[in-house]
Amino acid sequence: MKIRFKDKEVARSVNALQNEYKVVAKEKDRQGEYVYTYFNDELHVMKTSGDHIEITDDDMSDMIQRNDLGFGNEFYINEFFIQLLPVNNGHLINISHIWSASKVFRYFEKYNYQIPDSYRDKALNENYKIGLIEGFLMAIKPYMERKFTGGNYFESFEFYKGKAISEIELNINDSLEELNVSEYKELLKNFIEKYLHDTEENTSNSKAFSNTLFALIDSLFIYDITRIFSYKTFYNNCFVIEHQNEYYYLKQFWWG
Repeated sequence: MKIRFKDKEVARSVNALQNEYKVVAKEKDRQGEYVYTYFNDELHVMKTSGDHIEITDDDMSDMIQRNDLGFGNEFYINEFFIQLLPVNNGHLINISHIWSASKVFRYFEKYNYQIPDSYRDKALNENYKIGLIEGFLMAIKPYMERKFTGGNYFESFEFYKGKAISEIELNINDSLEELNVSEYKELLKNFIEKYLHDTEENTSNSKAFSNTLFALIDSLFIYDITRIFSYKTFYNNCFVIEHQNEYYYLKQFWWG
């Protein structure tokens, strides 16, 4: 399904000057009128009523009906989009976070969207995303070290792109194990939560920090992850992710 604005001034006011826009979701509001969700020229999520637009293509074959997402009201959403970015009941479609912005790129790619620099410089910028991860790890370092106060050693995280698994030379007592890639999300989350924790009364904070770190790392991977590994040395315990022939290391290490 596609729409276009009837009035150029209205189109200009919402930064939607192209000839037509693909509808991501179509829903019926409480007044019984249809509302259409689309992405404007800056790929911001926008909604418009039928008063301002005309339908240029009414084909909804790539949309599925999910009234449960609209509190029982009529609700249709692009099937591929919702595979990439799950939408919960009553939640607005939102791609403001770097994770969600990255995950929906394949939708933009499939439907030949024009990609603006504002989106490309963040969601498609690996250096930008690695910088976010590094900044986050710097911020939580004192939090992680707090539980070792008074002890003889400390633990911390480091994230980086590293050598291919095939190039790793194992020393005595090192280990390298390929893990089940279908369990990637669960295993990475467990790896983070095992080491990113504070005292018991701060469990909720630890969980929130762990979720944030997972989302920042996962935002790097737009396409399917090929393989995952556990790589351990005396000082280091690494979770290694293979994606598009590149290798990404989340390293938990200790010193003291």
